[in-house]
Amino acid sequence: MKLRLHPILVPFFLLLFISGGFALYALIFMSLLIHEAGHIVAARASGMKVRICTILPYGGELQIPSRYLYGKKQQVMVAIGGPIATAILLFIGLIVPFPGNDQFVRIQLAILFLNLLPILPLDGGQALLALLESDANKYKVRSAFLIYSISILSVLILLLFIGWPKTVLAIALALFLLVQNISAFKFRKYERAYELLKRKQLTS
Repeated sequence: MKLRLHPILVPFFLLLFISGGFALYALIFMSLLIHEAGHIVAARASGMKVRICTILPYGGELQIPSRYLYGKKQQVMVAIGGPIATAILLFIGLIVPFPGNDQFVRIQLAILFLNLLPILPLDGGQALLALLESDANKYKVRSAFLIYSISILSVLILLLFIGWPKTVLAIALALFLLVQNISAFKFRKYERAYELLKRKQLTS
């Protein structure tokens, strides 16, 4: 398995470093790594092979070959693996006093809240999508869910501009998620064609 950092982390952490200092930077990065480790553990426990793990501002993404061939239970388990890891960190922060405890707890709450939002490509959205889609309606459900996620993020970005410039990091993150969803929506037909081809190869 390869671990890589998404280029968007450079300006994101630069802003955090300028505004919050090195301690905040280190806590967030460590929290993101452990969050993603939760996904990796869940994937391997579900029998999935992780090819690439990409660390992102909100957590990360796993590249799992032929992920669509796995069942609902496996996909949901992988989606909630990260939030479970973050919830464990949050629990530790709440019961074990240590320097920087308050900031640590706030970071875990922020990561947990963000990732449980029911929109793509966040963990909450991935889990909900896995529960909603089936072999018969997968393309339609995914397309509708992408449109829903794009709409929610577009409205959220407009609302966040009310708090400018204090909300600049939140706006940047929401824009990044929006671009990811728009890209996924544009390429959904190609993904479906590839999926159908792989299924045909496996059944022939």
